[in-house]
Amino acid sequence: MSAFLELDHVTKTFGSQGMFGGGSVTVAVDDVSLSIDEDESSITTVAGESGSGKTTLARLLLGSHVPNAGKMLYRGKDFTRLTRRERRNFRREIQPIFQDPFESYNP
Repeated sequence: MSAFLELDHVTKTFGSQGMFGGGSVTVAVDDVSLSIDEDESSITTVAGESGSGKTTLARLLLGSHVPNAGKMLYRGKDFTRLTRRERRNFRREIQPIFQDPFESYNP
């Protein structure tokens, strides 16, 4: 069974260093590894508390963010080395469905 999508020790941070090395850094995704096999790729859910990095993880998977560390593989190929055609095919195969909090909770 081959992996459709694979993350290997992916980390994503945000922030900046000040002029003298200071500044704040936010670790949004820290050392995440996961593998989605071909047969499991129809629906995959990520759940977690507010601020746990779900949206950042989705943006990494969609290619709108680049990880600071680790590898993302699409069908065994490094995501950063995909051709334009491969990226187009990838976007046809994956899409996010973000939670609507007003529809998800029953007050």
